[in-house]
Amino acid sequence: MRQTNAVSDPVVTADLLGRLDRLPMTRTARLTTVLLIVVWVAEGFEAGIIGPILLIVKAPWHLTSQSTAQLGVASTLGILVGAALAGRLADRYGRKVVLLCGITLFSVFAAACAVSSDIGWIMAMRALGGLALGAVFPIPYLLLSELLGKRSRASVIATASAMLALSYIIPQLAALAVIGNTPFAWSWRILFLIGGLPVLAIPFVHRYLPESPRWLLLNGRASQAQALVERMEREAGYEDGDGVVHSGTAGVVQAEYAAYSEPGHQATALLRQPLLGRFALSLLICAGATASGYVVVVYAPTLYAGMGLSNHEALLATAALIAGGVVGAMLVGSLADRLGRKKTFLIYSLGAVAGYSLLAISPNASLSVCFGILSAFFSTGMVPFSRLFTAEQFPTRTRGTAAGWVESIGRFIGGVLIAGSIPYVQTTWGTGAPFWIISAIFLVCLGPVMFRARETKGMSIDQAGAV
Repeated sequence: MRQTNAVSDPVVTADLLGRLDRLPMTRTARLTTVLLIVVWVAEGFEAGIIGPILLIVKAPWHLTSQSTAQLGVASTLGILVGAALAGRLADRYGRKVVLLCGITLFSVFAAACAVSSDIGWIMAMRALGGLALGAVFPIPYLLLSELLGKRSRASVIATASAMLALSYIIPQLAALAVIGNTPFAWSWRILFLIGGLPVLAIPFVHRYLPESPRWLLLNGRASQAQALVERMEREAGYEDGDGVVHSGTAGVVQAEYAAYSEPGHQATALLRQPLLGRFALSLLICAGATASGYVVVVYAPTLYAGMGLSNHEALLATAALIAGGVVGAMLVGSLADRLGRKKTFLIYSLGAVAGYSLLAISPNASLSVCFGILSAFFSTGMVPFSRLFTAEQFPTRTRGTAAGWVESIGRFIGGVLIAGSIPYVQTTWGTGAPFWIISAIFLVCLGPVMFRARETKGMSIDQAGAV
């Protein structure tokens, strides 16, 4: 077996990438997926725990509407900044390093919230924790997209991301276990301390989570990438890995290495075509998926309560929506692999438009729950699709930076501007108005994506992101 210390040789690098891309799901790939699912679940718990905590402390602490809102958004504001910074850091220092730092920091800041009942202290810790959470959100998508072969990339990413959607139920269950069973002085502290537990997993993640082989190859660590590929080949029962280089892949690698070596190229690549156009499409899909996701997770209980359901019934209805969304997220990857990215996007967009339109004109609460589940199935499925789409639009040298900025700006547009206006829209124009807005967003996304986006089904991640 030839040694691969010279990353400047595109043929040698393309050989390793070709061997990696043909592999089925191996033990290393499965373990990586499980580890990243655990990270996502911990991340979802930390992001969602503030809701139940506010429910516990609002009355005893005499929180005003303003202070309640500030505590609620402190983490989100940190995430917006953290995601933008994390992508660039991941391109420079590696995906694994940034992920480990993010897990450590958000765990520490979560536990630090339990130290004091001072609102200013908790708000500051939530904001700092949000910065770290922002680093965690995009990295698992990058690691999976750069490790898995083209046969399983979409389906595995979607299934793993579905577990993130499911994790938003866990804070509610934890709060139910704590409320009434512990004194008030400890109840909210216990929930914050649970958010700090992921730091205990750092040694295990550090040992068993591999670095992205594509990032290793691009950054002069070809021997580590070769060792990883050879290990995965042994796990798959592949004895001879030579002779699978694809001339097209070699050309892609050569072009990327040439661009990577140009001074200042990375800093301006996203501002030039074709990457600027791909960035705009990725941002459009991410903003729409994020806005619809916030409707399901954040505002559904209030919206259903406004339709006449009791608080208990509204929470159960929201849980049903989340469950429907998990199923939709799990299936979107398989459809993307079978039908292609663009056809899958068309199906899910039209499904979301139909679901939200029916929800807007629903005559009673029972039908609203049914239409809500339909809407959540398609709109929540768009969340992993949007991240997969983004990962496939950019070369390795800029993939992290692009994913971070798409996550940051997309969350700001979809999660702050659009979703944040929903209570006002509902009060001003009626209960159905927010659903018409979400339907319109998906319709607006359809044209540019269907006519301008490239089909990346069956491509390696390198070919999909080639310039």
